[in-house]
Amino acid sequence: MTLLRKMGLLLILALAVVALTVWGYHAHRADPPPLTTTVARGNLEHVLSVSGILQPVRRVDVGSQASGQLKNLYVSPGDTVKQGQLLGIIDPTLSENTLKEAQVGLNSLQAQKLAAQAQLKRARLALRRTQEMYAEKAAARQDIESAEAELQVQRSQLAVIDGQIEQQQISVSNANTNLAYTRIVAPVNGMVLSVTTQEGQTVVASYQVPVILQIADLSTMRVRALIPEADISEVRTGQTACFTTLGTDTRSRCGKVRTVEPSPEKINDAWFFHALFDIPNPEGSLRPDMTALVTLVLGRAENALILPLTALDRARGSDRYEVTVLQPDGRRVTREVAAGISDASHVEILSGLKVGEKVVIPGAIAPEGGQS
Repeated sequence: MTLLRKMGLLLILALAVVALTVWGYHAHRADPPPLTTTVARGNLEHVLSVSGILQPVRRVDVGSQASGQLKNLYVSPGDTVKQGQLLGIIDPTLSENTLKEAQVGLNSLQAQKLAAQAQLKRARLALRRTQEMYAEKAAARQDIESAEAELQVQRSQLAVIDGQIEQQQISVSNANTNLAYTRIVAPVNGMVLSVTTQEGQTVVASYQVPVILQIADLSTMRVRALIPEADISEVRTGQTACFTTLGTDTRSRCGKVRTVEPSPEKINDAWFFHALFDIPNPEGSLRPDMTALVTLVLGRAENALILPLTALDRARGSDRYEVTVLQPDGRRVTREVAAGISDASHVEILSGLKVGEKVVIPGAIAPEGGQS
């Protein structure tokens, strides 16, 4: 065999070895081991995260039904007040004078009543004497009729005065009420949120009660959570709702949804509904109009079959998906599963899988050294 022929054979063998090596490499790379996850049991919570605002359950606008100058104001924003506490005084001069006039009128009528009662008594005596004289033939029938008419007149006058007294008593009562209106008192326990009228200003209560200050009972706060229109069908009364506030206080406070308001609110061209829940505030750390970061628990599954969301393949309808199950012998079998609630990473499997089965993560390759 010539040298040239030997070199040709060696070249062919070398090319064959290279080709086999490349083919083996690509054959190995064409079927990499899949990344799998194991079906397990666990607990899931399906939650909705939204924003909200804190408001007092009870907020009262305190005004005055009396007109006049605000003579004294004894509180400032932030002050804690008790029900019935004196907060301010409207100048009572006009109301006091009105009460005095009404009382003088009542006194005058009561004096007139005494005089009318005396006249009535005199008319009765006159009628009795006339009747006695008539019996003795000392008076005519006409005299008796005149005495009877006079008695009736006096009775009528007394009745008129009684009516006037009753009317004047109402005037006195109204004057007392109007005088009481000049004293501004706290209708509830709470904190003064704002003062809109200052000392020296004049308030006019002709058509509506002017607001002088605002008080809120902060012992219980209400969270108004903004629910997007797309999610409102999942929110119901009785669901657990938790929230945190901005700042250093990171405590989570929880309550139950008490109502979902039927009318939406338009914010930046989007519609939102309000879900309301109440929170005790014994420390007073929660204030009106604070921002609340709300988490609503829409559903909960305990000891359920769970699977990572990444293991779900193609959707097959409402809450139904394909998954690929890796059999113990290495075969891959496609199954259809029914999905329940989900959280940010896992989904509840209602049917189609069993605990311990291996499910292939679509498009993922196991790290070198085995499966996951």
